[in-house]
Amino acid sequence: MHELSIAENLLELVDKYRAEKGFTRCSSIRLRIGLLAAVDEEALRFAVEALTEGGPDAGVSLEVERTFPLARCSCGNSFEVQDLIYLCERCGSTSARLSGGDELDILHLEVD
Repeated sequence: MHELSIAENLLELVDKYRAEKGFTRCSSIRLRIGLLAAVDEEALRFAVEALTEGGPDAGVSLEVERTFPLARCSCGNSFEVQDLIYLCERCGSTSARLSGGDELDILHLEVD
């Protein structure tokens, strides 16, 4: 379950930022996660909850914005991939090139 290591790294970054800025509690974390990052959102929520239990960030809200890769087919058609189906709706080809969709970014922290 790589979501646990993602949660650990995320909370380490929050702690680093806490040391730099001097806030006491992080109440909300907003993330951008791409489909190709293969992150199970519920597993990530569970890991964050478990790792923050009893600490200053207990009860932190995790908000997730999902992104999807853009596929560009050799026929010139571009389309968003939402279900890992790379079939071009124009020509039926499965040889589309993907861009994006692998993001894992912190967008916003709400702190007290």
